[in-house]
Amino acid sequence: METDSLFYRLFSEKPKVLFELLGEKAPKATYTFGSYEIKQTSLRADGILLPQSIKSPIAFVEAQGYLDRKNEVYPSFFAKIFMYLRDQTPVNDWRAVMLFTQRKFDPGLPIHYQDFLVTGRLQVVYLDELPAAIADQSLEVSLIQLFSMKKPLAFERAKAILEQAQTENSDAIEQKRILEWIVTVFVHKFPKLSREEIKTMLGTKAELKKTRFYQEIQEEEREATMMIAIPMLLEAGVVAEEIGRKFSISVEQVKAIAKQNKAKKK
Repeated sequence: METDSLFYRLFSEKPKVLFELLGEKAPKATYTFGSYEIKQTSLRADGILLPQSIKSPIAFVEAQGYLDRKNEVYPSFFAKIFMYLRDQTPVNDWRAVMLFTQRKFDPGLPIHYQDFLVTGRLQVVYLDELPAAIADQSLEVSLIQLFSMKKPLAFERAKAILEQAQTENSDAIEQKRILEWIVTVFVHKFPKLSREEIKTMLGTKAELKKTRFYQEIQEEEREATMMIAIPMLLEAGVVAEEIGRKFSISVEQVKAIAKQNKAKKK
């Protein structure tokens, strides 16, 4: 499912967001997130957080955003876990986390696996029921929770996330990444809406122009344009003074860009 791949993409970028979802303090151990092909089967363990320390448990993750009427989600999940443990024989202990975008997608844990829930080895998370203390813990958790929301609430929440990103993070690249993540989620969540329609509904077309990271991006694009256009204009015989007026820069800046472009070609 596409929803699953979006979950896994975020876990790949921010592995410790899983522990935030569980309301736990992120461990000191460094985790990497990846997938594992089960030998001689058609199963793939897509969500595995592997710690660098043998003292920390391996975390198996499964994300579900639809109703599994055959009730195969839990048996398949545990089959992948035990096949991985058989093939890899890791020293580490393990834990399992099942994520449902909404509680209604949980078909119910079969009796054969109830002990894992009782002992806490299995933890089940419903994104539509996340406690406020967890939901507001980080931007990444808020982004994950978007999967569980209906259109009006999802867009309202997304706007709040963008405002929070602009307030808390001065990194223009990181803010752009958050915006693109939201748009990507909504493209798949609301397939009838185009990217431009989504940006309009988020209010980004007008509001982004006021933000620092939008202005920085615009400046980067302007500089890239000048690096290409100025040498071409000079070669065409346009004088530096006229080029400077066109781009609202000094003659010295025009010459500096031309010199920089020459240096790159060497």
